[in-house]
Amino acid sequence: MEQDSVYEDGARLPLGDGEIFLRRIKNRDEKHIRIYKKRTENGRVLLCMVSGIENNGEAYRMAVKKWLREYAREELGKKVRLFADRMQVKVNRIAIKEQKTRWGSCSLKGNLNFNWKLVLMPERIQNYVVVHELAHRKQMNHSSEFWNEVFLELPDYSACRKWLREHEREYLKY
Repeated sequence: MEQDSVYEDGARLPLGDGEIFLRRIKNRDEKHIRIYKKRTENGRVLLCMVSGIENNGEAYRMAVKKWLREYAREELGKKVRLFADRMQVKVNRIAIKEQKTRWGSCSLKGNLNFNWKLVLMPERIQNYVVVHELAHRKQMNHSSEFWNEVFLELPDYSACRKWLREHEREYLKY
């Protein structure tokens, strides 16, 4: 599947435990694309792309990705605050990136990085990656002590870890 077609009018994207539908709304503005989220009467969640720009899939792809990155910053930030408090760890900075091979990372200074595509995955997988990175605030390795920290917060972490290995490639197209 070509990457631009993933973001065309009518496309359906996973988003956490649900999905979001892209809806193009034409107007006269040929310079900008305005994006907003809306829930329809039947409960369907739309990501509306308002613009007069024609024949430029790349522009729509970039606009949707920008919106998703901001959404990831907000949603993953909430998860980090929740789990950091429960795990009693401090976090310095949270960055949202588009890494090719990682879903998250943690530095010695307490800086956390997350791939924005993580918000497309089920909530329990998002929670697993957040808890995994926060556990590095206590153990900067993958020792048995590290995995015990993850287990204390998410006893089913091994199922999440397995799911991520089996399904991560499905999310690379976005």
